[in-house]
Amino acid sequence: MTSSRSVLARLALLSLCCTSLGGCVVAAVGAGAAGGGYALAQERGPGGTFSDTGIKSQLEADYVGTNSAIEKYVYINVFEGRVLLTGNVPDPALRDQAVAIAWKVNGVREVINEIKLSDASSFGANAKDNWIQTRLRTELTFDGGIKSLNYSIETVDGVVYIIGIARTQEELDLVLNHARNIPDVRRVVNYVRIRSGAGETQVPGQGNIPPAAPPPPPAPAPISTGGQGGYAPAPQYQQQPYQTPNPPPSGQFAPAPQSPPATSAPIQIEPLK
Repeated sequence: MTSSRSVLARLALLSLCCTSLGGCVVAAVGAGAAGGGYALAQERGPGGTFSDTGIKSQLEADYVGTNSAIEKYVYINVFEGRVLLTGNVPDPALRDQAVAIAWKVNGVREVINEIKLSDASSFGANAKDNWIQTRLRTELTFDGGIKSLNYSIETVDGVVYIIGIARTQEELDLVLNHARNIPDVRRVVNYVRIRSGAGETQVPGQGNIPPAAPPPPPAPAPISTGGQGGYAPAPQYQQQPYQTPNPPPSGQFAPAPQSPPATSAPIQIEPLK
């Protein structure tokens, strides 16, 4: 299954490039893969390329000879003796067996276990993963700032795994930005090292890049903190001074004014004679 998926991805890549760009430039690159041109163009050199190819071939044969179910579920990418294992397996024992067999292959320097324990992916998920992988490979190939042959890509359930070697940090940033901005990419896992002398080496497994986040939704209205039990304290009211009402609009009868009470005359008392 691993080899058939790889063939389908390459055919899709050639079809996409020939259709969108009017030429099969990538076809020449793919044809060179069988010769020394492809190997010489990579940072790892021809010796490293052929060694990695031998490791992958041997590991695929060991999987088939030991437990054919492993080859059905697990994808293999090898770069500079570093083996990246991805995929979904239904049984944890199958995952452990795949890792153990990989360590026994001659020339393996590191085994990176990204095998997930879950049911096998659906056909629709596999088709989407192939589309993501093909588009990313195309974008890297035609980006003049990236040496695309230095990167190996695998996509599982919308998660893009990248292993390889970057010439500079700037080139690595370009690669990761291409990957994270492809539709339907859920996450990007970076296992790329930076070439010696070009800066600090990337720590394997670190720098996982999430896909570009959509614009955040409008913030909800804030909720005021109430009292115990969720009840807010009663508001405090202030007594307002009395204000004379405005006069009624024109054309309406105003109430009759209230006459002030009459004041009685003072009582005079005359003395008796």
